Amino acid sequence: DSTDTLKNLKIGDEVSTFVIDEEDNEGYVLLSLRKASQEKTWKKFEDAFQKGETIAVTASEANKGGLLLDIDGIKGFIPVSQLAPMHYPRVNGADANMILNRLQVLVGLKFIVKIINIDKENGKLILSEKAAMEEQRKVALQSLKVGSKVKGKISGIVKFGIFVAFDGLEGLVHISEIAWGHVKDPADYGKLGDMVDVLVIGIEGEKISLSMKRLIEDPWLEAAK
Repeated sequence: DSTDTLKNLKIGDEVSTFVIDEEDNEGYVLLSLRKASQEKTWKKFEDAFQKGETIAVTASEANKGGLLLDIDGIKGFIPVSQLAPMHYPRVNGADANMILNRLQVLVGLKFIVKIINIDKENGKLILSEKAAMEEQRKVALQSLKVGSKVKGKISGIVKFGIFVAFDGLEGLVHISEIAWGHVKDPADYGKLGDMVDVLVIGIEGEKISLSMKRLIEDPWLEAAK
């Protein structure tokens, strides 16, 4: 079971179990630690759902639609659209195979999520990392100003620019804002996970425009002199 009851179990310990058969062929009552743990886990999930609290989960598998997990037989799913900016698979042309490759890298990682849908009858949960970070995003967005210099992590590189994630937010360094000279390929200016300094040059709702080149003195001004 997910709480690993068996690992520390010794004779004389008291445990919670679930009766799955009153008597087998040898006359034993068949009990389940896993089923009992599942009931406890459901209670924890239902409480978190009702109170809007976050929980920690680990992704065990990926498909083209998102991340899957299994806790004591309870199936959980984090759709791609519900991933936080740092984990959202931004790829050129929304290539399904590239998206799957990016998601597979996330298998085994721990995620802080909120439950946005619960179906006990079918043993399924829909989870959202984005919703768990909503409060942090609101606070960060309120304090963000045009002209602010921030440090973030490259979360996506596409033909038209570089996405940078910071404080639960994500902004775009358009290809025209990467460097003062001609930029042929944004991938020449960083790779996924690199830490970079950027300047906030525009905020429109949740759309944040960033610049890398404006943190460097414009060489054309010197050339004009």
